[in-house]
Amino acid sequence: MKDLRLRLPFLLFGLLAVTLLAMPATAMAKHKHQDKTPGWCFVDPEEEVPSSKYDSILYSEIAPRLCEIQRTSDRVSVEVIGQSAGGRNLFLVTITNPMDKKRKRHKDKGHHKDLRKLMISDPEKALALIENYDDFNVPVFINGSIHGNEYPGTDACMRLIEYLAYDNSEAVQAILDNIILLINVVQNPDGRVLGTRANANGIDINRDMITQSQPEARATVSVITEWNPMVFLDLHDDVQPMLIEPCTPPHNPNYEYDLYLAWAWELSVAMEDELLLQKALGNLYYPYETAIIPFRDWDLGWDDWPPIYAAMYPIYHGSYGHTIETWSEESHGVDADYAVVWGALNYVVANKKEMVRDQIEVFRRGFLDLPQQLIPDYLLAETDWDQFNDLTIQEFPAAYVIPAGPPYQLSEHQAPRLVDFLLFNDVQVEEAQRSFWLDGVKYPKGTYVVWMNQPKRGMANTILDPGLDLSYIEGLYFYSPPSVWSHPYLWGAYRAVMEDRIDIKTKKVKKAKAPKGSVEKGKACAYAFLPTSLAAFKATNELLAQGVTLYRAENTFEDGGETIGAGAVIMQAGKRQALKVAKKYGLALLALRKMPEDATLLRKRSIAVYADTGVTECLKRLGFEYDTVSRNDLNSGLIINYDVFINGSRSWGGLSADGQASMASWFAAGGDYIGLRTTGTDFAIDAGIIDVDYSNAGYMNAIVNVDYDPNDSVGAGFRENGYAFVNSPVWFTRWGSGIAVSARLDAGDFLLSGFWENWQTSGANDMPVIVHQTTGKSDVSLIGIDATFRGHPENTFRIIGNAIYDGLEN
Repeated sequence: MKDLRLRLPFLLFGLLAVTLLAMPATAMAKHKHQDKTPGWCFVDPEEEVPSSKYDSILYSEIAPRLCEIQRTSDRVSVEVIGQSAGGRNLFLVTITNPMDKKRKRHKDKGHHKDLRKLMISDPEKALALIENYDDFNVPVFINGSIHGNEYPGTDACMRLIEYLAYDNSEAVQAILDNIILLINVVQNPDGRVLGTRANANGIDINRDMITQSQPEARATVSVITEWNPMVFLDLHDDVQPMLIEPCTPPHNPNYEYDLYLAWAWELSVAMEDELLLQKALGNLYYPYETAIIPFRDWDLGWDDWPPIYAAMYPIYHGSYGHTIETWSEESHGVDADYAVVWGALNYVVANKKEMVRDQIEVFRRGFLDLPQQLIPDYLLAETDWDQFNDLTIQEFPAAYVIPAGPPYQLSEHQAPRLVDFLLFNDVQVEEAQRSFWLDGVKYPKGTYVVWMNQPKRGMANTILDPGLDLSYIEGLYFYSPPSVWSHPYLWGAYRAVMEDRIDIKTKKVKKAKAPKGSVEKGKACAYAFLPTSLAAFKATNELLAQGVTLYRAENTFEDGGETIGAGAVIMQAGKRQALKVAKKYGLALLALRKMPEDATLLRKRSIAVYADTGVTECLKRLGFEYDTVSRNDLNSGLIINYDVFINGSRSWGGLSADGQASMASWFAAGGDYIGLRTTGTDFAIDAGIIDVDYSNAGYMNAIVNVDYDPNDSVGAGFRENGYAFVNSPVWFTRWGSGIAVSARLDAGDFLLSGFWENWQTSGANDMPVIVHQTTGKSDVSLIGIDATFRGHPENTFRIIGNAIYDGLEN
């Protein structure tokens, strides 16, 4: 077990105070006016899990140390850019020449902030500007320890900050004169404190950058979109020899990869050279003759296809992004990180003008709707990539069209959710000032339009495009799924494609219009809302917690000549309360003339979860309370305290005899089971609670066309023709009598995008992927799609919510 050390921040303050008193009087006088200590300098003591390999800096030591550096160096400023999932501060350190803070310079002289803005608003003018002036600084972003138990990255960041804060060498002055250094000192404070890869929510932040479900990812994105850093280095460990990107294929076509690769390659070599130079000088221990540069050294397996990674996401903002994997978990790894970062900084100083020119060219291509370019032959000569080069070219449409609400969208929620995400990621969105026709469909005034002749078209397209079908590439594999992530398809938002530009008047928007909600006019004995949004589930759970009586319609029903969909939540309340609910949650409440005969009384359900963090994120978003349980909990019979068991990770054979017996008793007593993917299905089969057979497709992942049954109690709230994400997909080949089918793969070409080898001959066409059955008082639901993958496919979160409610009896 790793040693637990409790270090009180005030002890460090004492040491720093001694250091401060030992400073020259001039330095003391220089900062005498700074008599207010920021609140973030004080950190509550807590037990921490440090590195077991070397004396790593504790998280609680970072704030007071940064506080003193800021007090004693006018080169350094520190800000808190947010809090982690566990409530710990995220520190961004900015290091720049103090002259830049004091001297007033007109933007035409190349002031760095104005240049960064001009790159987006008028890339051609920005290009002309840098041709005439050298007096500008370029931002370089260093990201420390996104995986909390990969300690060296943060320690290297702290060493770099301390050196640049005080050293007066020519090399340091050159960096200060040419670079604005942005350092996210510890992107994962929770993981550093707890000694875990993930944050306090159990989420790997380095898989969250295109979902942005976690506050740490959102804070980093905010800095990236503000600064558009020219270089982004993400510090990890450990790979032997030390690994320095760029990557192997395949490459996402929404990058301007020819521009990126030209400099990323040169920068990686410069970092490798500095590492080997410091080794030769005896300044660090490194037992290898080279580094690994995947672009140069490997064929496949270390790709930059999905923008889930911290170093890949900034490429959409013009950055030369690199993941750096230091070779050692010991202090040698800190030394190596420090060396390669110095190599990168020195290279940027020598080449900033040419590098920023190509960064601006990324934005200019989008701004002027210019075509992408293939990777040049001189770079391909380093590799055997010819078969992948065409994948780096994307054909962009003229625009994407996002209608604001029903009948185009399922509810008022999907469009603003998508539009606000686009805006947060620095994509320009506009709003139609009058109605217009597109491909025979009339869209109303207020429809959102994302014109693709914009600087960050790659960012816009990677969010809005369905992705590519890569299944035809034989032998292809990825470092990590997913191969596709399309937000409209997986978030349940409808958007249309405008292939050729049409003449419509639009106006830029800064924020989407929030759902207002509505209440149907007329007399009513009750009000109902449909399960067509995550907000509907959140409202249901919060109202239940407040003691409001609610019912659920298991089937569709007629009311006053109108058909009300299955899964409708019914509230027997007056209009005033209905208006309050509609406004708070943005829901459309229907006025009912009578209660449906089969309405089920809803109640709060106690839920046990043995599954990945995608499931827990889903439950949080839907407003369900839950407990995660362990194998020991299940073996001890703890399941008897719960109504619902959601299982995506535990096999039946993994339980003891006592555990199996208690689980069988729980099923017999009416416990409800929700099984996810292969493991959850096997558990149900082995437990004998459902009669099905299935097939699966190994490690394939894709977005697939799914035919939902909206009249089914688990498929309620979905359109008949919809989509889902699959990862190691499961489809049912036999299902016994009494088993209902909630959704099945499309009977035709069901694969929309992704990587699923031989899907055409898999036999999965028209096969069920979601089934459920009621036996006595017990309900069993089996879900073969990946409805919650890493918290991303949020539209299918509603399947989980429906399955939880479906187990309630009339």
